[in-house]
Amino acid sequence: MPASLFLEQLTFSGGERIPLEPDSIVVIVGPNNAGKSVALRELLGQSGAHRSETSYQVVHGDVGRIGTADEFLERLAPYRLPESGYYQLQSLQGTSYSKIVNRLMGFTPENAHEDWLRNAWGGKGLGILTRLFFDLMDHSTRITATDPADVFNLTSDIPYHPIQKMCVDPALAERLSRYFRRAFGQALIVNRTAGTRMPLHCGTAPLLDPGEDRVSPSYARKLQALPLLQAQGDGMRSFAGCLLEVTAADKHVVMIDEPEAFLHPPQARFLGTLLAKEKPAGRQLVIATHSGDLLRGLLDASPASLQIIRLTREGNLNHARTLDKDRIRTLWNEPILRFSNTLDSLFHEQVVLCEADGDCRFYASLLEATRSEDTDARMPDVMFTSTGGKHKIPTIAKALASIGIPTRAVVDFDILNSESPLKEAVEALGGNWDDFQPRWKQVKAGIEQRKPELETAHVQKEIQKLLNQVTTATFPMDVATSIRDVLRRASPWDEAKLLGVNAVPKGELRQVAETLLADLKHLGLFVVECGEMESFVPTVGGHGNAWLAEVLRMNLRQDPHLEHARRFVQGLFSPQPNAKA
Repeated sequence: MPASLFLEQLTFSGGERIPLEPDSIVVIVGPNNAGKSVALRELLGQSGAHRSETSYQVVHGDVGRIGTADEFLERLAPYRLPESGYYQLQSLQGTSYSKIVNRLMGFTPENAHEDWLRNAWGGKGLGILTRLFFDLMDHSTRITATDPADVFNLTSDIPYHPIQKMCVDPALAERLSRYFRRAFGQALIVNRTAGTRMPLHCGTAPLLDPGEDRVSPSYARKLQALPLLQAQGDGMRSFAGCLLEVTAADKHVVMIDEPEAFLHPPQARFLGTLLAKEKPAGRQLVIATHSGDLLRGLLDASPASLQIIRLTREGNLNHARTLDKDRIRTLWNEPILRFSNTLDSLFHEQVVLCEADGDCRFYASLLEATRSEDTDARMPDVMFTSTGGKHKIPTIAKALASIGIPTRAVVDFDILNSESPLKEAVEALGGNWDDFQPRWKQVKAGIEQRKPELETAHVQKEIQKLLNQVTTATFPMDVATSIRDVLRRASPWDEAKLLGVNAVPKGELRQVAETLLADLKHLGLFVVECGEMESFVPTVGGHGNAWLAEVLRMNLRQDPHLEHARRFVQGLFSPQPNAKA
């Protein structure tokens, strides 16, 4: 790895210290107003030479270095002026370099001497170096990054601007143009013949006519007729600006605040993939984002160095927790989760896991309906997400709870049918299975002692009667549904899913079941006491989406048939569950 400066450790105002790798991609996520953008601004503004306990509100960054002074100078070789001991480092920051040196060192040299750079690398001027080699791209700087670059002398000048580097590196120019074309359907073209400035154009690259080359006046006129990138929308300019700075600017640490701004979800995801793919080796990328799409793009690239930090605020303190890399991989390797919105929960204050999409819509609609129209109370920042079945709940709950997201799960009553995944869900939410297992065994045994509503002979007779009604080549759906209903009544656990806690024999065993469900609820595992979602409103027929469509047409706020469901949803957020690693 070449000599480099990097963020070695982040210390947050809440007291957490998080070490970083020199080659890492660090993604800072969290709910609104958690301090993500402020953190990037503070990291840029700190010198890194001395830590101050009172110089930051959100985060302090300790700056480390890799390599010797000689290796550092070797990395700066492209900026060394011929036959001299000076380096033209002002090109890294344009005219702002002199201002930085003047403010911090008290003099304004035209160029930096080798001796000064050696001393700076040794620690005497490290703060200045971080300001030269650290960069923050916010909304405005990403836009201006695509402004035309100065024309330069190919034989004597150092190409410091990314657009200038596109001129001397055709492979880089073609690669960036190809990415831009995939995102927006247009090529990205440098105009080297526009006078003293070199703008970027977008559109279809003009073809060379016979006898024409890229500096021919006729070709220049064709280029000039293309739309200028600087005249396009913020989405195009921001996308291009991010790529230019990450791929072509010689920065050791690039920080980007909300790179997804102005982009549609597919473009944000594509940009995330490109940022991970195009980050040069040995450089650090720090991203603050609100976008699950951008995060999915980063995960698509599968960078081993990806580090996700979730930031939350408690009063005036900002707390941070990291998502274990193995758990990131576990989440991302699940096909159902890979194409779901589960990762978006990182950007919310709390999350509720449900078995299916229909459950999410039902409970989320009722939560909105239970909010009083006359109150000024803040709307809860909660996300309902489907896990594609109860067996996925423990894995997801463990990953989310491990980084401090208050996590709840809503499951049908038949989760009590077997030890797995009930045990894993309890442990994922921070509980001790030994505290629950004896009562669970009692409840399970009590339910299974119940005699099925129908004997085998009756089941056979009922199904045969239904089959005899079928005369069409295509099996009728209503008959299939009736057969399923017969089978459901034939199993004590299918009946329990319909009846919920009422399937438990009355008396002492019922009391055991009720305390078991109460303790699971306190942990954050909410078992539907009436059985399943459809049992909340038994007056509506059907199952799944058909049932849900009818229920959502009801007055969710006032209909008395939904009172039980409204109380259940309100109980999801009181008391707060324990979110433990």
